[in-house]
Amino acid sequence: MTDPPKAFSTFYRDAFLPEHQQPLNVALHIFGTLAGLAWIAATLAAPGFWKLAVVLFPVIHGAPGLIGHRLVERSDAVGDARWRRRDYPAWLFILANHRLTAERLVIAPVAALARGLRIAG
Repeated sequence: MTDPPKAFSTFYRDAFLPEHQQPLNVALHIFGTLAGLAWIAATLAAPGFWKLAVVLFPVIHGAPGLIGHRLVERSDAVGDARWRRRDYPAWLFILANHRLTAERLVIAPVAALARGLRIAG
């Protein structure tokens, strides 16, 4: 990385969201995030399998997003494996996937409900 670090909100708005516009790709990213979290819960419930869990976690968590980029939202400039980019650290992409999931499954529905209650009230 040659540029100074950017704030997460800037990265999310300027780099992550523009590359995640197709609904199928977004759905696959959300599925991967939820599958990864479920995998962690399953591993904690069956601690004897932690080595297998560590090996499979990146596949379970990341493969759906890779498939989404490969199928519907390709980019010759950055490739399908976004975390391999040199302009941002990989952890920002992981954090952004979790934020995307929270926004689509929690924040947006709650905001829509609040708007509906204001209109009805």
